[in-house]
Amino acid sequence: MAAAFESQVQVLFRHCDPAGIVFYPRYFEMVNDLVEQWFDQAMGLSFHTLHVQRRIGTPTVSVQCDFTAPSRWNETLRQVLAVQRIGGASFRFNVRFEGPGGQLRLSACLTIVTMDLDRMKAVPLPADLRERLAAYLVPQEEFTDSQRTG
Repeated sequence: MAAAFESQVQVLFRHCDPAGIVFYPRYFEMVNDLVEQWFDQAMGLSFHTLHVQRRIGTPTVSVQCDFTAPSRWNETLRQVLAVQRIGGASFRFNVRFEGPGGQLRLSACLTIVTMDLDRMKAVPLPADLRERLAAYLVPQEEFTDSQRTG
C-alpha cells in the first residue's frame, strides 16, 4: 500500500532572516534536500547514481507553493512528501512542512521531469524509477485528509 515519505528538518540559523524566521527561498532549498533524501533513503536510488552514473537529470519544471505560517530558528519541522501523479516523462508530488503541534507552515506541489543529461531532452521515466515512485503514490484527498488529522 502506498504511503507518504516523512522526514524532519531542523531550522538552522542559515535558513533565517534577521527577524529569526525562515526566509522563503530557503524553503525551496529544504524541499530540494527532502527530494534528494527521499530518492536516496526511501527509494534506494541516489541522485549521484541517477545523475552521474545513469545520466538522468531530474529538474523541477513547476512549483506552486503556499506559505501558511512562519517557521522560526531552532524549530523542528515535519516534512511529508507524497506522489500525486506519474506521467510519461514526469511526476508530480505534494510536500508539506509542519511545525510543532502539526501547524501547517508550507504546502507545495512540484513537477519533476526526467531528462537525458547528454542530449538535454526529456526522456520517459525509467521502469525502475516508475516502480519506486508508485510506492509513494497517495491520492490528493488522502494527502489533504492526513494533513487535517495530523
